[in-house]
Order: sequence, then structure tokens, then C-alpha cells
Amino acid sequence: MNDAVLERKPHDGDTDHDDDKHGPRLTFEHVASVQEVKFRVSWNDTLQVAWDTAYAKLGEDRRADDRLQTDDGVDMMPFLGKTMRQLFQDRHTRSRKFQIVGPTGGARS
Repeated sequence: MNDAVLERKPHDGDTDHDDDKHGPRLTFEHVASVQEVKFRVSWNDTLQVAWDTAYAKLGEDRRADDRLQTDDGVDMMPFLGKTMRQLFQDRHTRSRKFQIVGPTGGARS
């Protein structure tokens, strides 16, 4: 096949390729349980929907003090209502990997 034909060829839904048909493939790491899941969401899904899906796939319960951040520590809590398309087009993040983190522990006296 020539390059033009290959570019139009449909992509497998399990690939890492982002397009309007398949949406972005995300990775969520649950830091406390040291588990990680990868899955694809629609460009129209909100970050909140993706976060909820991650909990279900991880088999973890959400704790009241859990927070969502990117793998490089950017707080994503203000953006939970944004769709995936808005999140990436508006450049709130470029990362496709998110971390679910709880409160940091401290030494008790």
C-alpha cells in the first residue's frame, strides 16, 4: 500500500493513535495501591468521567481526599469538568498519564 492509503486506513481501537473516532488513550496510576490502568475515552468525555472509569477499572473506592494530577505533578482538579478535547486543545496538559493521589502523610508527634 502507498503512504496515502495507509494514512486513511482505520486505526485499531487499542493503538496509541489519537483521532476523532477513537479518542485519547489514557493511563491512570493509583499511587496508594501501586496499580495502573490504560484505556481509551471519547474526546467528548470529561476528565471526571475518565477519573470515575479509572476507579472502576482499578477496583478501588474513591476517598474524599483523593486528588488527580498529571504524572509531572500538575493539579488537574480545576479541570474535571473539561472534555478531553478541551483539555488538550486548550493545553491544560499535554500528558496522557494521570495519578490518583491521597493526602501526604506526615510524622505524628
